[in-house]
Amino acid sequence: MILRIFKYPDPKLKKKTKPVSKISKEIFQLTDDMIETMLQIDGVGLAANQVGSDLRIFVINTSPSDEKPQPIVVINPEILNQQGETVDDEGCLSFPELYLRIARPAEVRIHAKNLYNESFILETTGILARAVMHEIDHLNGILFIEHADKTEQDKINEYLKKIDLNNQDS
Repeated sequence: MILRIFKYPDPKLKKKTKPVSKISKEIFQLTDDMIETMLQIDGVGLAANQVGSDLRIFVINTSPSDEKPQPIVVINPEILNQQGETVDDEGCLSFPELYLRIARPAEVRIHAKNLYNESFILETTGILARAVMHEIDHLNGILFIEHADKTEQDKINEYLKKIDLNNQDS
C-alpha cells in the first residue's frame, strides 16, 4: 500500500523515533508499505516518521542507479564511524522540489537489525552514505535544511515562504 508522506512543517518530522523492541507482523507490513512507497516515487530512502510512524526504521534502495531496485530495511541503526566529507545536491521527500547543497560524510558504517532481528553492518560510500545519514537524521528529528550551508539560506527562506502561502490558501 502506498503511504502518505508527511511534508514539512508537520511536527511528526521533528520528533525523535523510538527503538523497535520486537519485530511483529505490523513491522513487516509497515516496511513493505514503506518500500513500495519509496520505489513508487523513485526515492533513495524513506524514514518511518516520514510516513507517520514513531519507530526507528528506515528503508533504502541500495542500487539507486541500477535497473532493478534492491531495497533493504534498517532497524535501530547506530553509526559506528564516518569519515571524509563530500558536498552535493540533496533533496527530501518531505520537502518536494527543494534541493540544497549539503555536506555529508563520504563514508559511513552503521550497525542495525534486519526484519529477522539479525544484526548486520552496512558500509556505504557516495550517494548511499548520504542517504543513510539523511535517514538517520530523520529518525533523530533532524531535517536536511538544518545542515544547509549559509549560502543556501535564501533558497530555504523562499521555499518556506511558498509553503506558508500555500497553507494560508488551504
